[in-house]
Amino acid sequence: MTAEAEFRDRAFQKLQGFETPFEEATGQVKRIPIDKAAPGQILAEKLTRHDGVLLAGQGSPITEGLLRMLARMNIDSVVIEEEESRTEAEVLSDFQDFVEELNRRFARIEPQSVLQALKKTMLFLAERERDETLALINNPPSAEEAAAAAAEEGGAEQVADGQ
Repeated sequence: MTAEAEFRDRAFQKLQGFETPFEEATGQVKRIPIDKAAPGQILAEKLTRHDGVLLAGQGSPITEGLLRMLARMNIDSVVIEEEESRTEAEVLSDFQDFVEELNRRFARIEPQSVLQALKKTMLFLAERERDETLALINNPPSAEEAAAAAAEEGGAEQVADGQ
């Protein structure tokens, strides 16, 4: 086995099943009436007319224009992604748990090993995610900013916005 293949195998074994504490995989959705929907919320399902024509794709942010169009079309509800609200204390506790698990998994790795560089990179990325999450908790974006961010992430292809 080559050194590169051995490195890949060892890295894979160390990281198997390992996730950062900030993975967003809640899968929580909720059907709400149109009058409770707000700009910036994210559609959990594609939205179609009665004849199957696509109005907005799954992952699209709800806009004022989309809400007006849905009201005109007498569509009475939408399925949205529920946001998981976390406190600052929960984020910091999750981060601490992540650091402890990372240290445990890399405890027997030589200090100058390439795997230690991988550990440092993972820690750096987790710190960045922690800081971004805390910034969102302490300064939540407006509905317009949330919609723009969702569109920027690529999951928000809106076919029709009703404007």
